[in-house]
Amino acid sequence: MTEAPPPSAPLVPARLRWEADQPFSRAYGDMYHATDGIAEVQRVFVEPQQLGERMAHCRGTFTIGELGFGSALNFAVIAQSHLDSGSPARLHFISVERHPIAQHEFATLARRRCARLPIYHQLARAYPAALPGWHRRHLAGGRITLSVFFGDGLAGLGDIVDRQQLVVDAWLLDGFAPDRNPELWSDALWRTIARLSGSGTTIATFSAVGDVRRALASVGFSMRKIDQRPHKLHSLAGVFTDARSTEPAADRTYARSVVVIGGGLAGAATARHLADRGVRVTILDASPEPPNRLAATLFHPRLLPDGGQASRLRSHGYLYSSHWYDADHRSAQPTGVLQFPSASLPARRLEEAADQYASSGDWVMAIDAGTASSLAGLPLRHGGLFFPHGRALDLGRTCLDVIEHPSIEYRYGTAALALSSSPECARVTLAEQTLECDHIVLCAGSATNAFAQARYLELLPVWGQIDRIHPDRTPAVPIVGDGFMVPIGSDWGVGATYEHAQWVDNRASEYNLARFDQWWFALTGTHGLRRAGTGACIRGVRAVTSDRMPIVGALLDDHGARVPRVLVNTGHGSQGTVSAPFAAEWIASEVCGEFAPATRVEVDALSSLRFRLRQVRRGLRHGARG
Repeated sequence: MTEAPPPSAPLVPARLRWEADQPFSRAYGDMYHATDGIAEVQRVFVEPQQLGERMAHCRGTFTIGELGFGSALNFAVIAQSHLDSGSPARLHFISVERHPIAQHEFATLARRRCARLPIYHQLARAYPAALPGWHRRHLAGGRITLSVFFGDGLAGLGDIVDRQQLVVDAWLLDGFAPDRNPELWSDALWRTIARLSGSGTTIATFSAVGDVRRALASVGFSMRKIDQRPHKLHSLAGVFTDARSTEPAADRTYARSVVVIGGGLAGAATARHLADRGVRVTILDASPEPPNRLAATLFHPRLLPDGGQASRLRSHGYLYSSHWYDADHRSAQPTGVLQFPSASLPARRLEEAADQYASSGDWVMAIDAGTASSLAGLPLRHGGLFFPHGRALDLGRTCLDVIEHPSIEYRYGTAALALSSSPECARVTLAEQTLECDHIVLCAGSATNAFAQARYLELLPVWGQIDRIHPDRTPAVPIVGDGFMVPIGSDWGVGATYEHAQWVDNRASEYNLARFDQWWFALTGTHGLRRAGTGACIRGVRAVTSDRMPIVGALLDDHGARVPRVLVNTGHGSQGTVSAPFAAEWIASEVCGEFAPATRVEVDALSSLRFRLRQVRRGLRHGARG
């Protein structure tokens, strides 16, 4: 198997020039497609593989794999046709691209094409930033899922072998021609494509080179020539007939019902991601009412400047979750968030974080004091970072909006007493009944390790408080630095505390207000000038792991084997608004036989196996119960 390269390797973006209305690659010296691009997609890829008919008769997920995302023309033609057909199938389009088109250039390209292919409207808004690794986006209310890997194409496809359990139904080989892009068209590529295929998988390619035809035949495809006159002599199409590739995964029955334990953001997001894939979900929560009543918090990535694993997960998580929150108006629209230097991230390190992502797009911007003042609507002494997609979130409202779906049943005041599972099914024991389901997902915060199967998880509760104030002057957007300031109706919330044991009396309020005054003075040169506020505060509890990284994926027994049909999504700490929806997509992917939208290395970093390995060396810590 080909391992994905370190995702921190910088991307080299596409270098375009326009010839009439067609994009031309300077690097490969070739057009992205012919002048009649839509017709070319139909005659080279769609018609030889009968994609329209096959998707129309599919009742589950139809998966297409592509080499060379390029200008997204293949995706747009096929996705638009699928939407226009009214087919009930869900389309999962998997693609790889070594040299992605920059966001601003793609926006221009999309405007040229959206009249004939309206899906470009949605795609332009969802188009990923130029960050190496996997990106996933959902379009058309979840009917279409796009997974695109920015980086070496062979490494990207190799990264999902054994993780993508659903076979790829059809392949579009549309990288630049072998003589112009020889690194891609290799024996390793053919073997990887074969491993992701099953009996009946089809393939088509514009290239008619004999070496390509023979190579595909050698890995199990029965190939034929497709007459392309008068445009060219012929192209190639084929079908996979090698029975060796019909693995048990092809016969696997994927989940129809899932029980999610925990109704906070992680549980609500997990339930919604599953329901959007057609899975029936029951949410159980011991609280007598929706548990997450935090009226205001920030959606903001808290970028790290080191480019390491945690930094990559935060940036990808932030961009995915921003896209997800925007879908169907599930939460407050983005206002932007201003981030200023703080004790933990001084100005120099903030600048390093900005430099790290400067070439990836406009989702993070380094700004000076003047620009910050303009955005905030009041004079500020410092510049910092601006995140246009950031926003304030009312988590209670967001969770309620997310779980309003006909396939989601929610039961508050219902405690799960125990759970059990086997390779055949999973069971949740309640006070008066036992629920059977295909999978259980634990999203119960720091209470997750109360269940016997999860006792080894290193999880502890950390309490926090936000205090409401009513200052004379307020910024036009939420701000973060040494604490944060976020709107709550006509008031503003400032905070937040980080209490390993709950503070008593007025300690939390005194801490928040004193810190706010000090920070506000450093930022504006004036004191907070707050009038008497509402006197109210908002308290909540976070689930924090020993390494401050979430826990996502399977549970493992004492021997490191997977506990069948039980998954976990918890430990998000203060970053839950960013990481919980992203992790929910990982869980839904696992349950439904698809790969998580992250590299194998990143998925392993959040696995609960890390606690098992550490505990062999140094024993139980941080709330683990053995």
